[in-house]
This record gives sequence, C-alpha cells and structure tokens, in this order.
Amino acid sequence: MYARKTALLIAVMCCAGIGAHAQTATQAAPPAAGQNQTATPAAVQPASKGPEALSPAALASLKQRASSGDLASQNKLGEMYGIGQGVTRDLQEAAKWFRKAAEQGDASAQLKMGVMYLGGFGVPADTGESLSWFKKAAAQGNTDAMMQLGNLYEYGVRVPKSGPEALTWYTKAADKGSIPAQIKAGDIYRDGLEDVPHDYQQALKWFRKASEQGSGRADYCIGYMYQQGMGVAASVDQAADWYAKAIQDNFPSAAVALRNLKR
Repeated sequence: MYARKTALLIAVMCCAGIGAHAQTATQAAPPAAGQNQTATPAAVQPASKGPEALSPAALASLKQRASSGDLASQNKLGEMYGIGQGVTRDLQEAAKWFRKAAEQGDASAQLKMGVMYLGGFGVPADTGESLSWFKKAAAQGNTDAMMQLGNLYEYGVRVPKSGPEALTWYTKAADKGSIPAQIKAGDIYRDGLEDVPHDYQQALKWFRKASEQGSGRADYCIGYMYQQGMGVAASVDQAADWYAKAIQDNFPSAAVALRNLKR
C-alpha cells in the first residue's frame, strides 16, 4: 500500500511538472480488463540548467512582467523553477510564482499549488490546502484537478479512502469528455470499488463514450464485456469485432485477446 501511494504521489508530481522533469515519460500499457488501474510514475530526469539558461537580463525582464501580474510570465517562472529549466531548480521560488497566478484564478496554477501542498514541494505539506486548490481548479472545469481528486480518494492518499467520492470526481471529469476519466468510471462500475457496487450498464455507457472518442482501451474493455457476458448477452462475434476495433484504434494488446478468442 505504501508503494502504491508513493507511486501515485510521483505520478501526480510529474503530471503537474513539479520537482522532476518528465520530458520522456514512458506510459505503461493499461491493465487487462477486469483489473483496476493503478498509478504508474512517469520517467524522471534530473533537473539541470542545461543549454537554455536565461541571461540575467532576460530573466529580470521575465520577472518584471510576472511581478506586474502577467499570468503567462508567472506560470512560466513557476515551471522553470519547478523543473530547473533555464534556471537552478528552486521549489520555493516555483511555489511563489504559481501562487501569484493561482490567486488570480488561473486553474492550471491552482492545480500545481494543489500538487505542491500535497507533496510538500517548496511549501509545507498540507492536505487541507492541497484539496482546497484542487477543488478551486476543478470548479473552473479543470479535468486534471478532478482526476487528481479522484485518485486521492480512490487510493486513500492523505485522505480517507472513499469509492463514492472517487467516483464522483471521475464522473465530473468524464462528463466533460476526459477519456481517462471515462475509462476510470467504466473500470470502477465494471469491477466495483469500496462502497460502489458493480453496474455493468454504467460501465458500458462510459466505455462507449470513450470509444466514440477513439479510445482503443475502451474498445478492448467493451470486447471483454461481450466475451464474458457482462451486462450484455455473451457474444464471441461481438467481442471479436470490438477487439479488432481496438487494434485499429492503436491498442495492440487487443491482438492477443483476439487471437485467443475461442469461436
């Protein structure tokens, strides 16, 4: 459990571009249908000033614009100090500039402040502050913030574990068209989660919505449900069609399922 929570924290950190540089993150293949997805940390590169270090004049100009309230400059400085791009990495300085943007209502900066308070990056770790910033970003329709809240409640990271609360946040993001959230909602309804019973019809609903947006992972999950007769009449032919569609939608793992399908 500790390892899972640690992995989730790293994944959240990398998602927001804080404390580590995830330029070449390698995504693991989604789990097979019937298994809940767990967080996988992105590949992390050490921070460095690198060849793009700003001249003193350029950095001073950027800070002047940021100090004058320019949101883009505030976010840029936060990102630069957060990952050590062009400057020496300084998480306290990153938090300073993200906070200025967040206090102006910038949802992206609010998301990052939530991450920083969650992990204690440049600020004291504070779950209440973290949740507050995530919820402010979510209230503006930021689906990444909604996903972070869902993750925290699903895995019980710094908050009491709650399947219904996790599903609430995933569903909010899913309603806004987030494919990862639609997949998450489908997974939870198919497999069940603490205090959330199986509901195959809801699972199919969300997988179909993700499929309509071209998700091969969702195609695969629908195929699996037809293969197993989950909420639908079992049909090898339908399963084969969905697995074939998953392959077309760039989910190559479906080729194994299709090959092993007993007709």
